[in-house]
Amino acid sequence: MRLAGLALVCVLPGVIAAADRADDALKPLVGLIETVEGNYAGDPPLKRDEVVKQATAGMVASLDRYSEFLDQQKYRDLQEDTRGSFGGVGIEIGIISGKLSVIAPIEGTPAASAGLLGGDVIAFIDHVPTDDMKIMDAVHRIKGVPGTKVVLTIQREGSPTRDVPLVRAIITPVNIRDAVLEGSGIGYVAIHSFSEHTTENLADSLRRFEAARLKGVILDLRSNPGGLLQEATRVVDLFLPGGVAIVTTEARDPGQRAKYYSSEKQSVPRFPLVVLVNEYSASGSEIVAGALKDHRRAIIMGRRTFGKASVQSITPINSDKSQALRMTVARYYTPSHNEIHEVGIEPDVALQAARYPPGMRRYFDESAFNRFAAEVLLPVRPAAGTTGWLDPGALKGGRLAPAAKGTAPEKLDPRLGLEFRRWAERQGWTETDEAWGEIAGFVVEQVRIAAVRKVKGEEGARRYAIEFDPQVKTAAALLKLSAAVPAAGRAR
Repeated sequence: MRLAGLALVCVLPGVIAAADRADDALKPLVGLIETVEGNYAGDPPLKRDEVVKQATAGMVASLDRYSEFLDQQKYRDLQEDTRGSFGGVGIEIGIISGKLSVIAPIEGTPAASAGLLGGDVIAFIDHVPTDDMKIMDAVHRIKGVPGTKVVLTIQREGSPTRDVPLVRAIITPVNIRDAVLEGSGIGYVAIHSFSEHTTENLADSLRRFEAARLKGVILDLRSNPGGLLQEATRVVDLFLPGGVAIVTTEARDPGQRAKYYSSEKQSVPRFPLVVLVNEYSASGSEIVAGALKDHRRAIIMGRRTFGKASVQSITPINSDKSQALRMTVARYYTPSHNEIHEVGIEPDVALQAARYPPGMRRYFDESAFNRFAAEVLLPVRPAAGTTGWLDPGALKGGRLAPAAKGTAPEKLDPRLGLEFRRWAERQGWTETDEAWGEIAGFVVEQVRIAAVRKVKGEEGARRYAIEFDPQVKTAAALLKLSAAVPAAGRAR
């Protein structure tokens, strides 16, 4: 049945014209398409191309949840995702309090240069209202050919609504984020997906870590959904000696069966290594975690991974290659031939999921920390009675320094929390003493991150936020006990 379906996908553009030549297995579907086209009474009527497109999409979707018919827009989006760059303005968007909003600008992009901030509401895109606009529709309207213009109408609390014209550019999202954890001698690197150049960027980070003679490295694969199989295997290759198995793929088609081995090389990084994973780490993340676990090259920490171990091929299906079939063609297994699909990778050390108390949600939704940083902590024009708590000029390397000389930054923490609470009450947000006790420490963390964001940009803030991550702290503590973490060369 599935082979017949695949054959049908390949001939669908001409399936109606070929009805007389169709074998008995295909005639019912051809008849169904003709019946829908000729009799469906909906508004507007369906044209033949649309009927065929919907039939194709429905059939492929019935195979499994990872197989999909890719129309022109979806195919283009997929190609952009794997290339790791696209034409746009450089913002992450989402829904905040029911409104299309900026989540964060990407540093060094047109959106960041124009001063857009997390929490800004996008009321119009090219003068089209966004009230009922779906996220992907908004994404497609904002993306476009580099050099062309898009106008976003921005609403920001306390400021007049304004049109922000932006010229699209080539946007390369930050796929790898690295840092050296303050005072620990531990390197940290997060991979957000496996796209082109991931391995080269990771290798650059590792070279910097080697030059700094760090004690160990945390490789963060949490919420990494996967990506290119080749990039995932190349990432593993950076950490293993030559000639050992990385992953095996098994398939019905012999041409899709393969076994990937690490390459022969002069040296590999000998850092003690911890890999962080969670329930949203999938596909390529599981290849990396599974291989490093099987070869005892790293300690895997976190939550059991998602369990997606299927390989999808992408096959263009029309003459101009504008549409494609993404179909599951193989499954992969760890070097020890352990099952991953629907099972996942079990961590060596289980960690509780990092979650904020429920009371924090309101402040995130209202972009309260960014607003507080702008209005009180680092005001450009201090309000009456407000002098600013921190000196922007003293913010070096992502670290906070107080405006008052001789005061250690950590001494500001209790005062920062109390000042935020007073400010929140002026906005109409009150907390009982018990509720405040649950969130006070988290509030201080977020206020400090917002201060860095204000001065150093989104990337600076994200790097600074790593310092507060409890799972990263746990991994760093383990790495300090480096004797407990196997070094490279012990692969079996």
